[in-house]
Amino acid sequence: MNFQKEDDDMWNHPMAKAFAVGLAGAGLFVAAGAPMPWLLGPLFAVLLVQLFTPVSLKWHSGFRNGGLVVAGYVIGYAFTLEALQGMKQYFWAMVLVNIAFFILFLFISSLMASRTKVDQATAMTCCVPGGLSQIIIFAEEQKTIDLTAVTFYHVLRVLLIVAIVPFIVADGGSAHVEELGQGDYSLQLIGLLGLCYGAGMLAEKVKVPTAFLLGPVFLIMAINLVGATIPIMPGSFLHIAQLFIGIYIGLLLKKEDLKLTKRMIFYSFFSSAVLIAFAYVLSFVLQDLYGLSFSTSFLSLVPGGLDQMGLIAASVHADVTVVTAFQLFRILFLTVLVVPFVKLVVDRSEHRKKVVEGNIR
Repeated sequence: MNFQKEDDDMWNHPMAKAFAVGLAGAGLFVAAGAPMPWLLGPLFAVLLVQLFTPVSLKWHSGFRNGGLVVAGYVIGYAFTLEALQGMKQYFWAMVLVNIAFFILFLFISSLMASRTKVDQATAMTCCVPGGLSQIIIFAEEQKTIDLTAVTFYHVLRVLLIVAIVPFIVADGGSAHVEELGQGDYSLQLIGLLGLCYGAGMLAEKVKVPTAFLLGPVFLIMAINLVGATIPIMPGSFLHIAQLFIGIYIGLLLKKEDLKLTKRMIFYSFFSSAVLIAFAYVLSFVLQDLYGLSFSTSFLSLVPGGLDQMGLIAASVHADVTVVTAFQLFRILFLTVLVVPFVKLVVDRSEHRKKVVEGNIR
């Protein structure tokens, strides 16, 4: 048998290449002393190779899901009874913050529609502050929305937030999850992670958003609340999770997504920058009102996705219970109010278009 040929074929596989590039990126960021090297190193390395070289890279969603399971375990571990009881005090802050982001979203989408000449429905769908997967699925269902523009805007927002936020919060953490990284490997830990993956699969079947994160969160939280002992997650597991998720995020932006007009690309960067800056300013208000650390308040507000913000929160020792509560509320707000509002605008736009076409005929 030609083992050399089999080894060459294995390492020529696009997934093996993506893993090698991601691992090399992590190594470079570790050596450079960059914040969150196991997330940002793979993200930047894979993104650059994909955009600027002919090398073909792929990554199976199962690895991303495995990373989310580890992140969900860490977040669920932090949800004690005391932490849950403390969530009530943030309710009105959550409501007001999301209303403020909604007003900002209306302003940015109107500005984009007027400056880029895209239709209002596409502009609004592009500028929704969060909900990458939900918004892209929504855009696919609407015939009049420019799906390429929507995908580019939301992928770029996630990339910018995940790439920039760790540098902002690197030194602003607390010791809330200081046990992280001190755990040992055990059969109990492996068994619980297996159950968490099953919880993620179940959550996916019932259409829970970011199922492989929230399924484990709810499972570990429930075990926590009944008083059972839960093993502490070893830091190396979290590094593996960051590596898997970093590679996945780095591959989200494709070369073909860069074919938009220069003005559209400019406003995609502009809208993302405004959202990050707005969250940054509001985080100081939240910090003063509730005595939170800066990293906790900022990660609670920035619209980067529950999975990414939860993972970053655990890594920089922010209060993951507060971050998760705010991000979950934002997902609920988007699902119940913002997406139906955008759909109403889309439906009215299509109706007006049909009326105009009918009058012309």
